[in-house]
Amino acid sequence: MTTTLETLTTPLTVAEIKTAIYDTMAANGVDTTGWKPGAVVRTMVAGVAIILAAFSALIALLARSGFLSLSEGEWLTLVARYVYDTERITATFATGTVTIDNASGNIYAIDPGDLILLNTATGATYRNTALVNIGSMETGVEVAVQADIEGSGGTAAAGAIDDFVTTFLGLSVTNDAALVGTDAELDPALRTRAESATGALSPNGPADAYRYFATSAVRAATGEAIGVTRIKVTPDGSGGIAVVVATGSGGVTGTAGDPATDLGAVHAAMETNAVPLGITLTTTSATAAAVAVTATAWIDESLANTDAALETAVSAALTSLLATMPIGGVVISPADGKVYKQALEGAVSRVFGTSLVNLSMGTPAGDTTLTGSQAPVAGTLTLTITRVPV
Repeated sequence: MTTTLETLTTPLTVAEIKTAIYDTMAANGVDTTGWKPGAVVRTMVAGVAIILAAFSALIALLARSGFLSLSEGEWLTLVARYVYDTERITATFATGTVTIDNASGNIYAIDPGDLILLNTATGATYRNTALVNIGSMETGVEVAVQADIEGSGGTAAAGAIDDFVTTFLGLSVTNDAALVGTDAELDPALRTRAESATGALSPNGPADAYRYFATSAVRAATGEAIGVTRIKVTPDGSGGIAVVVATGSGGVTGTAGDPATDLGAVHAAMETNAVPLGITLTTTSATAAAVAVTATAWIDESLANTDAALETAVSAALTSLLATMPIGGVVISPADGKVYKQALEGAVSRVFGTSLVNLSMGTPAGDTTLTGSQAPVAGTLTLTITRVPV
C-alpha cells in the first residue's frame, strides 16, 4: 500500500484498526466468525487497537507538525520560528486617548499609573501612561491610557470608559474613539505572516517586506508587540517609499526618528531589514477617523437577549469591523477609499440575524470618504431597539 501525505497525517480510529486486524487474520486463513463478543481474543484485539490508535495519532501529529500549512498551536509556533524565522505575535494591550473634564477648582498632577479608569460595561480598567496635569475648571484634557489586561478583554467601545476607580473630585471622563486590544496571534494569521517572510528576502524591498517587519515590530525595552495590524505602502513620488501604519485603535504613538517610541521602533524594524540601499523610507502614523453610528433596529419581540446585551454585541461587531478596515478605507477603483455604509449595516444586521425586522441607519448618512492616511475606528454608537410582534 502506498503511503500518501494524506494517509500519513490522518490518524486511524480504533474501529478502523480492529477491522484491519480482523481482515488481515481472515486473509491468512483464521476464522474469526466464531469469536463471540466478550471473548478473550476479541478483548485482546480491542486492547491492541487502542494502543495502535494512540501510536497512529502520534505519528499523524508528528507528520503534520513538519508543515506550515498543517501544524497547529505550539507545533506551528516552532515551525514558524525555526523554518521561517517568524515569532508568533503576543497579545497587545488596548491603548488610546481619553478626554477628561474638570468641573472643580482643584488642580491635579497625576503620576503615571495613578489615574485608574473604568469601563463599567465590562469591568476593564485603564491607567495613564504619562504624567497628567489638569488645571482648575479645565476641559478637554487628552490623556494617553493603556488597559490593565492584555488582549481583547481590554477593548473599549467609544464612550465606554466612563468612570474612575481612583477618586478625583470634579473629574469626568470619556473616550471618543474605541480602544482595541488584540489577542495572541491565531494560527491562520501566523501562517500568513510566515509565508510573507520570504518576501522580506527580496532585494527590491517589496510591500510584503515592509508589511512583515512592521507587523512584527516590538518595543525595544520590553519586547512587547507594538500591535501594528494595518499598513499602507506607496511610492513617495521622489524615488522613496512612504509607509503609513496603524493599530486596531488607530494611530501609532511616537516619532519615526526615535526608536524608543512605538512609531520609531516600527520605522527602525523596516529600515534595518526591508529598505534597499539608496531608498529613503518615510514612516508616519495613520490618523484615527472615528465613525459614529446612529441606528434604529426593529426586532422580533420574542428574542430572548436583553436590549443591553444586543447593544453591546452591536458595538463589538462595529469595533471589530472598523479595526480591520485598511488605512484609507476600502478602495473600489478609481474612487477614493471609503467606509461603506452597507458594510456597517451588514455588521449590525448580523448581530440580530433572522430576528431583525427592519434597520434604519441615520448616521452616517452615506459612505464615509477617508484620506489616504486615515484609519477608521469605531466612534459613538447610538442604538434604538424597538421590539415588534412578528
